[in-house]
Amino acid sequence: MKTDEIREKYLRFFKERGHTVVPSDSLVPTNDPSLLFTGAGMNQFKEMFLGRGKMEYTRATSCQKCVRTGDIDNVGRTARHHTFFEMLGNFSFGDYFKREAIHWAWDFLMNEMKIPSSRLRVSVYKDDEEAYGIWANEIGVPADRIYRFGAKDNYWPANAIEDGPNGPCGPCSEIFFDYGEDVGCGDPDCSPACDCDRWVEIWNLVFTQFERQDGGKLIPLPQKNIDTGMGLERMASVMQGKRTNYDTDNFQTMIAEVGRLTHTKYGDDKETDRRMKRIADHARAVVFMISDGVLPANEGRGYVLRRLLRRAVSDGLAIGAKDAFVYKLVPSIAKVMGTAYGELVSKRENIASIVKADEARFLETLAAGEDMIEKLVARMKDEGRKIVSGEEAFKLYDTFGYPIEFLVERMGEHGFEVDLVVFKREMDLQRERARAGSSIAADIFAGAKSPVHDLASKVPATEFTGYHHLRTEATTRGIIKGNGLPARIGAADGDVALVLDSTPFYAQSGGQVGDTGEIRGDNFTFVVKDTISAEGLYLHMGAVTHGTLVVGAPVVAEVDAARRADIMRNHTATHLLHYALRKRLGTHVEQSGSLVTPERLRFDFTHFQAVRREELRDVERIVNSVVSADMPVKTEETTLVEARGRGVIALFGEKYGDEVRVVSVGDVSMELCGGTHLHHAGSIGFFKVISEESVAQGVRRITAVTGAGAVAAVHGLEDTLGEISANLDAPVSRLVERSADVVAETRRLRKELEKIAASQASSAAKDLASAAKPYGPLRAIVERIDNLGVEDLRKLIDGLKKESSLVTVLASVKDGKVALIAAVSKDLLPKGASAVTLIKSIAPEVEGGGGGKPDMAQAGGKNPAGVDKALTKARSEIEALAAKL
Repeated sequence: MKTDEIREKYLRFFKERGHTVVPSDSLVPTNDPSLLFTGAGMNQFKEMFLGRGKMEYTRATSCQKCVRTGDIDNVGRTARHHTFFEMLGNFSFGDYFKREAIHWAWDFLMNEMKIPSSRLRVSVYKDDEEAYGIWANEIGVPADRIYRFGAKDNYWPANAIEDGPNGPCGPCSEIFFDYGEDVGCGDPDCSPACDCDRWVEIWNLVFTQFERQDGGKLIPLPQKNIDTGMGLERMASVMQGKRTNYDTDNFQTMIAEVGRLTHTKYGDDKETDRRMKRIADHARAVVFMISDGVLPANEGRGYVLRRLLRRAVSDGLAIGAKDAFVYKLVPSIAKVMGTAYGELVSKRENIASIVKADEARFLETLAAGEDMIEKLVARMKDEGRKIVSGEEAFKLYDTFGYPIEFLVERMGEHGFEVDLVVFKREMDLQRERARAGSSIAADIFAGAKSPVHDLASKVPATEFTGYHHLRTEATTRGIIKGNGLPARIGAADGDVALVLDSTPFYAQSGGQVGDTGEIRGDNFTFVVKDTISAEGLYLHMGAVTHGTLVVGAPVVAEVDAARRADIMRNHTATHLLHYALRKRLGTHVEQSGSLVTPERLRFDFTHFQAVRREELRDVERIVNSVVSADMPVKTEETTLVEARGRGVIALFGEKYGDEVRVVSVGDVSMELCGGTHLHHAGSIGFFKVISEESVAQGVRRITAVTGAGAVAAVHGLEDTLGEISANLDAPVSRLVERSADVVAETRRLRKELEKIAASQASSAAKDLASAAKPYGPLRAIVERIDNLGVEDLRKLIDGLKKESSLVTVLASVKDGKVALIAAVSKDLLPKGASAVTLIKSIAPEVEGGGGGKPDMAQAGGKNPAGVDKALTKARSEIEALAAKL
């Protein structure tokens, strides 16, 4: 049975049993900052499990995209570890409980998957008599096939009773497939508790029935829930008779493509197979992450993506790839996974381009790494070392991205080893620092008792009226101040969040900033400084300026109309900018982020080179032509299926519900959008780009202004031209010609100054050479010349290059900073003289450090008071060197 068929059968099975089929959430969790990535099917139903979500349904089923990187080193080594995987699940929110969950699970395995019951075993929590009774008495599983395990194996979260965290928890029941006695450890008492490969857990049924409180106290929940999870890849390996997930249909297609691109055969070598499996796994994870809006970066989610991609590239190079190849896997992955995730097919070119750009960047890092390796080898030979320190290896890995396995291999070629013990210690310390500095909570129910949650459980969701009204009569439903919900507030209470039953204030979302304005009532005024949303409530952030506001009071909520109009101008212009970029640059352009404020708009988009000036002007012309035509702006509610069928643009990485809002500008732009917009494009007035820049590999950013802001930008340019015209004493019409003359004259004068400086440096060098003091078989110059920069000192050194048997040490203090430079004539190098050794011995005297090459090295320092000591030490080092010669 193919993987796609298993997925389809599962969702259909539970749909027929009253479950709503819910699309997979994004890998970037929707409205849940407590998670770095979506790692389980239940994540998107968090509020439903807590009884606070909009109960549109009480039964759900899904196939959830998941990313977990906790066991990343086991990927490719074991039969079932992955970074990206799919989790099938069925969920109940206060509806059915253990009996139905167990009966349906067994029904699906027996009648849909047709797995022989003799190949299955089940486990229950040791004290869960209810679950045991259902399995034994109702399903009829023999007692010797039901195992009772402790809280580590059969409780969620594991060991929650003793260790926490506080919050919803409960026992679970797991279903295992038996691969047979010929697989695994061979122990006659082997059970599903064994870590051998005989048993594979295919389904976990979690019975969330308690709330864990301090001290391990379990309080029955008023709403009991079901949360189940079945790993699709694991079920595929069972149904296809494969010992590992990597031997199933989807993975074998991807691995075959890896082999084709790297000219490597799968199945001939264990280590090569491991690398091929890891490439397929990591590449699939990278493709899905980018599809959901994650881009390569040096922190957060982007850092995880970049590390996965670079591990895949490193593996590829190790087994035969000669250049970038992971991006070539994207079409194959899109084809394999496209049946369930059609967005991969439509976005595959963009995804491939993003992968290729970062892959190329990494290959450049590796090329640059060769130079670092050569310098490291030279330094180790100079210092007589045979082992690369763990700190050095970690710096190459962490700062420059140079893979540790590459370092071990390259240093081994030179007869050196790498201290992997200390390297691992440094890696562990980095992980601890990352965890300590992360805002990602370990407990996905963190904050469940916050005042926002409490209020959301007591009042209905806020009704938004702001699409059609800027003024609404409403009722105060709650006040949030700190961690409390006061009944009244006054001017002395400072900033709070005010919740109404309905509001015209737009809450920050989709890149559009929140509205500001006033909320007024009998004898009080509340100034709204920002509007955000959480838990279905609109939070009006602000303060009472006079009077007293009481919960339940009638109010009039009024948006700052002029500010909203400026925001709408910029938001509608953002849609037109997207249209113009796709028309001028190509349909590979897709939005990857935006910010819409009253003052300006910022638009991030996929493109793989700087937008040329003439292209930007064409983009401006296209936008302004739509503005001049005063095209109508229309909005409509429709289904996601209908919208996509009409070619409406859905934003990269966004998650949409079944019902969506379409914003159209004439016949040129149609996008899914929940923001506020103009009624006619002509109200934009005038559109002007003010900057274009790179923000990430393969992502560009345009900042633009509209209306009065655009006019002000043009006026600013005119003012700048006027000042330049006055400074160059030329009319604006001759500024180009006049500036060219000034540049040419400046270059001529600079060359003359360089000649003078070179002559002076040569003269100064001769003076220094004549002042050199004898030290046995060599001569030395040790001088302090203040108010010179390091480049000036280098010029003096260059003037001494023709000298022989000469050691030079120069020091200078300029603007409170110390510069040191040392040089050794080339005839002294074979005799053991080294400028690097010399500079490193004296730099600590000025609280500095440095390096360089044996014939010349330099250092900087921050202690001018130590310069004379540094020079005295230099003389001592030179004397010692002379004695050896």
